[in-house]
Amino acid sequence: MEMFYSEKIFDAITVGIHIIDTEGITQYYNKRCQEIEGIRREWIIGRSMHELVKEGVYSKSAGLEVLATKKPYATTQRVNDRYIYAASVPVFDKDRLIYAVTSVVDMTRLEDLERQCNELKAINENIQMKLEALSVRKDPNIPLVFKSKVMETIMTLAKRVAQVDSNILIEGESGVGKGVLSKWIQENSRRDRGPFMKIDCSSLTESLIEAELFGYEEGAFTGAKKAGKLGLLELADQGTLFLDEIGELPLSLQAKLLRVIQDRVIQRVGGTELISVNTRIIAATNRDLFEMVKKKEFREDLYYRLRVVPIALPPLRERKEDVVPLVKHFLQKVNEEYDLDKTMSPEALRALMEYPWPGNVRELENEIERAVVTTSAQRIEKHHLFLERAAEVGGVFIKEGKTFKNHVNDYEEKLLLNFLGKTKNISELSNLTGLEKSTLRKKAKRLNVALDF
Repeated sequence: MEMFYSEKIFDAITVGIHIIDTEGITQYYNKRCQEIEGIRREWIIGRSMHELVKEGVYSKSAGLEVLATKKPYATTQRVNDRYIYAASVPVFDKDRLIYAVTSVVDMTRLEDLERQCNELKAINENIQMKLEALSVRKDPNIPLVFKSKVMETIMTLAKRVAQVDSNILIEGESGVGKGVLSKWIQENSRRDRGPFMKIDCSSLTESLIEAELFGYEEGAFTGAKKAGKLGLLELADQGTLFLDEIGELPLSLQAKLLRVIQDRVIQRVGGTELISVNTRIIAATNRDLFEMVKKKEFREDLYYRLRVVPIALPPLRERKEDVVPLVKHFLQKVNEEYDLDKTMSPEALRALMEYPWPGNVRELENEIERAVVTTSAQRIEKHHLFLERAAEVGGVFIKEGKTFKNHVNDYEEKLLLNFLGKTKNISELSNLTGLEKSTLRKKAKRLNVALDF
């Protein structure tokens, strides 16, 4: 065999090297190959790979496949009752095939490396989550804009309870600003330097919510990450956890959450260790939890544990004094974001004040942004608003025997049907309305509107 290689160099390589000629006879077999396959080099050199495959020493040979096809070939194979990965390539002298060179890797070693890599990746993700949770800084742009007396009273209460660690239950319709108020309380509390974590209890299945809240150990369930995962209750230690839509939390998890509040310890899914946590809970709901308690749909003991300090945020239609300052705030915010200088006409502003805002502050914010970015004129007029278009599909008129809430429901139904006609799926509907998918599903169920696109 022409010595075009250096034996010392090949023996220094950490990958096994196995070279056969065109007859399938082993011409070279390096030191690493001996270790991986458990075969002595003195025994195999000069032996035919065809015979070794027949004898069952090799289940198959990547090198023989290359000799047959003259193309590179890779496969997993059993050698001497060991599993290896073999990648073979042809070597030509001009157009004449002269050798098949096979590199061999121990599959057991590859599996170990993959496992270690996955474990390090999971650990890194947990560290990253921890760092992100601890990197909370004060946000001066939280839009707590109001003028009404009712909101002034609420904010006085919020300032007072921000200085203590009592659990808070914020009640109110979707879009009134429950999440914004919870973040404001955190950033004006003694925990302002701690993490602020949040979860929507209506957006995940029971098992996923449990994993997100409590974390899990390695191998706790199928698909669990290597090295496990920290839960939000643990990540929010020394800070605040905001539980949005707490009324959607399954009863089985309500018991576990109650234990966290009472004993300040958690137990990860699949784990046995009790982990101490010092996490403040702020919960929010748009449902009547007291009615749910009476119907046995929500634990009474958890209800009172969460509702140490209740804060009821009224809908925007009940505090119309806040519409104008909110419009100005959102208009300024969008102008700054897109480097614009749009203004609002008095007629447009009056229309915004008269609109019932079923989607509350969130809907108002989305409407201002939509009007700003879709209107070419410098001044936004009444006809630029979607409110004007909504009237085209049928307005809601005051009818005897119907309450204010009945009229709002009628308007919401027509508005939702109008949006449905403009969208193809729930994601488009969510983007166009500015409402969460879970909120849309609940709203459609309440209004008896089928989400047919």
